[in-house]
Amino acid sequence: MGHVVAGAVGLGELAQPSAGPAPAAGTPAAATPAAPTALTPEQEHAQTQQGIEALKQGKHIIRPGQKGAEVTLLQKQLHEMGMHVKVTGVYDAATTGYIKALQDGGGLGSDGIVGPKTLEQLQKLDQLPEKPKPGDDADKVDHMPDDPAMAAVLMFNRTRVANAKEDLSANQQADMKAFLKNWEKNKARYDAVAQKAGIPTKLVASLHWRESTGDFGTYLHQGDPLGEEAVNEPKPSQVYDTWEPAAQDALSQKKRIQNAYKIDSATTDEATLVSYAERYNGLGYHNKGHVSPYAFSGTDQYKGGKYIRDHVYSDTAKDEQLGVLSMLRAIDKHDADAAAKAAKALQDQKPAPPVPPPAPETTPGHQFAQ
Repeated sequence: MGHVVAGAVGLGELAQPSAGPAPAAGTPAAATPAAPTALTPEQEHAQTQQGIEALKQGKHIIRPGQKGAEVTLLQKQLHEMGMHVKVTGVYDAATTGYIKALQDGGGLGSDGIVGPKTLEQLQKLDQLPEKPKPGDDADKVDHMPDDPAMAAVLMFNRTRVANAKEDLSANQQADMKAFLKNWEKNKARYDAVAQKAGIPTKLVASLHWRESTGDFGTYLHQGDPLGEEAVNEPKPSQVYDTWEPAAQDALSQKKRIQNAYKIDSATTDEATLVSYAERYNGLGYHNKGHVSPYAFSGTDQYKGGKYIRDHVYSDTAKDEQLGVLSMLRAIDKHDADAAAKAAKALQDQKPAPPVPPPAPETTPGHQFAQ
C-alpha cells in the first residue's frame, strides 16, 4: 500500500494536523482567521497536478480496493480531466474500470494498479475541459461517456486531435480530391441518411469513404456488395438492395455509441466525432495502445501499423486510406471556401449605387430679389 508524502500538495486534506494544546487561562483569544478564498478550477487543478507529480516521484503504488488520500487525489485528477468519476477516497470498481481503460489505450497492460507509468500517462492526457466563451457558438455539450472504455478513447483522441496536422501522401492528396468531388455530387444523399440518424452529414460521408471509397453499391456496415448476404462483420439485419436503407441500418446498429457520446446532427467537436468513428470500426488499435488509422491516417498522429486482416496486426504495414479526421477537416475547409466564393459572387452581381447629381452652382455674393 502506498503512503502519504508529508507536505505533498493535494494529500493533506484528509490528514489535517492537530490543533495543538489549548491556550492557558487568561491568554487573549487569537483573532478568528479570515475564511479561505475559494480556488478557481484552474488553481484546484494545479494543486492536483502537483500532488500527482509527488506520487509519481515518490514511486507510490495505488491498488484497487485501497482507501485514503492517495485515492482521493487520483479520483480528483480523473474528474478534473472531464471523466465522470466520483471522488470518494475509495478505489472502487468504477474507478478501476476507468484506469484499466486508460492503461489499455496507453499500452501499459490493464491491471488497474496505478504506479509511476500510469501516473505519467495521466499527465500526458491531462487538460481541463475547455470552457465556452461568451458568444461562442461552438459545441458546448459534455460528450464524455459514462462507459470507461469509450471515455478513454475520447481522452486519448482529445489530445491527438488538438495536436494533429495534415500529413497527406501523394496518393492521399489525389484521394482527397476524389473524396471532395464525391461530397459535392452526393451531399444530398448523405444528408438524407444523416438527418434520419441524427448525426452530422460530413461524418456519414467520411465513414462511407473509409468503408468503400464512396461506392453506393455497398453496405455502409463494412463495404460488402449490396443485394446479397454480407460476408464480413458487422452484418446488416437483412439483405438490402439500395444504399440508403442499408446505411440507416448500419448507423442504427451504432446507436448506443452515438448516445454515449451525445452526438446529434449539430455536433462539431472533432475529438467526439473521431472517437465515434474509431468505435464504429472497433477498438483493436486502442486496446493495443496504437493510433487508429481509421481515425487519423492522413495526419501526423498516425505513423504506421495496420490490421492486414481480421485480428492480424502488422507493425510494418501502413494504411494509405484517408482517415476520418482528415476528411472532416477537408469538408469544413471546402464548404467554407465555397461559401466565401458564393458570397463574393453575389456581392459582385449587385449593381453599383447610383451617382448623386452634382449640386447646383450659385454665383458668389449674388442676392436674390425680395
